[in-house]
Amino acid sequence: MGCCGHDFESKEKIKQAIFKNNLEFKHANPKTEEELILFRNRRPSMDLRNGVCRNLIEEDGRFICPLHPAQRGKDLRAGHCDTEYLCKTAKLFEQWSGKKKKNFITLIENKKLDNIEYSIRMDNNDLLKEFTEWEKSQTS
Repeated sequence: MGCCGHDFESKEKIKQAIFKNNLEFKHANPKTEEELILFRNRRPSMDLRNGVCRNLIEEDGRFICPLHPAQRGKDLRAGHCDTEYLCKTAKLFEQWSGKKKKNFITLIENKKLDNIEYSIRMDNNDLLKEFTEWEKSQTS
């Protein structure tokens, strides 16, 4: 989830948070940039709900941020969200070789994790630990 949350409590708590976010989003029904900014500013940026940003919603079975430039063409997260946040695993991943990245992605794909499980396990470094152990076993 990156800047959309971290320090998660549990899968159920994440689902509850996103459900509540959806209710608030539907109630606000923001259509314009100004309305989206009002929605964004309804709570301080670090006032996370069960570790989840209050702007993260579910739409058509996907988790999205209505403030993200992929949704609106303009980044409405600026000045509010921690868009530079990367978990330890993501920071390390950026530094790895192409082959190492591919191996890590393959490990993740083989796990068949849903979005929430993936986010939790990236954030708490479980996938990194598992990958590091797998790498060590390959060199032994």
